[in-house]
Amino acid sequence: MGRITRKQPQPKIALEWTLADRLLEAVATFFAVLLMAVPLAYYRDLPERIPQHFNAAGEVDAYGPKYLLLIPVGMGILLFGIMTWLSRHPHWLNYPVTITPDNAERQYRLAVRLLRVLKMVVVLLFLYLAWNTTRIGMGKAESLPPALLWVVLGGNGAILLWYFTAAFRSRKP
Repeated sequence: MGRITRKQPQPKIALEWTLADRLLEAVATFFAVLLMAVPLAYYRDLPERIPQHFNAAGEVDAYGPKYLLLIPVGMGILLFGIMTWLSRHPHWLNYPVTITPDNAERQYRLAVRLLRVLKMVVVLLFLYLAWNTTRIGMGKAESLPPALLWVVLGGNGAILLWYFTAAFRSRKP
């Protein structure tokens, strides 16, 4: 059996926020506020049973009580909070490259940017699902777009591909 060795603690660096960081945070926060506001604004108008699950084609395949709409809202807000907290502690994260004092700032910036972009995308996805679940529940739509699953998978795959490419390219000074 292999021996487990303790990794050296990663350098703790305070990162300055760039304009892009501020913009991503503002957009993600705006989406998070909408994620809470939209279902609450339409909650009284919803029937007692609304869509709860969709198949890969975007068709409703399960219904449930309308209060369950609050679960994806809560999950979206929880993920928003976790990613916000983690972006303030980049030295706690795992990286695909070894972190050294020379590359720590660049690697931390990339990881924090990844978290901010993913946070924005995840909250937007939950907002989109809550909005469309509300519309379908009120009879204003019948299903989600069939391409939604592929857009989500492809979009997240592209974001991760960007991150890993950038992380490996900037691993050395």
